[in-house]
Amino acid sequence: MPLFPDLTIVIVLCGGVIVYLLTKLLNSRAGYKERKSYLLLQYQNLRKKSLQLQENLSQYILSGDHLKETFTDGMTYGEYLKYLQKNHVKNLSEKGYAKVKNSNNRLQQKKVGEILSEQEIVLKDAEDKLKLL
Repeated sequence: MPLFPDLTIVIVLCGGVIVYLLTKLLNSRAGYKERKSYLLLQYQNLRKKSLQLQENLSQYILSGDHLKETFTDGMTYGEYLKYLQKNHVKNLSEKGYAKVKNSNNRLQQKKVGEILSEQEIVLKDAEDKLKLL
């Protein structure tokens, strides 16, 4: 019975070392840096596109006082602009970009890649809707 606390400490330390080594192994595999660079470039491009769409819609609203006019799916131009702004803050913020840039976690890269794929679709849809303006 007196060896039980010592054995527990040894097991926990060994488990920690194994997790550390696996993390280092996974992050040092080839392709990691290329994937991270691609994600950062994609993130920047989607941010620019989102801001440009917001700017175009804002200019249209201001040019003819279209704020309360119905735009699409029962939304007004103003509501759609607010939707684009909230989407940008939630998914394409500078804070999110910094998090990706400073992270070496492959799981987070995968999650960010999925979010960026969704944002590409959302922004493509918004771009198609705004082409008519």
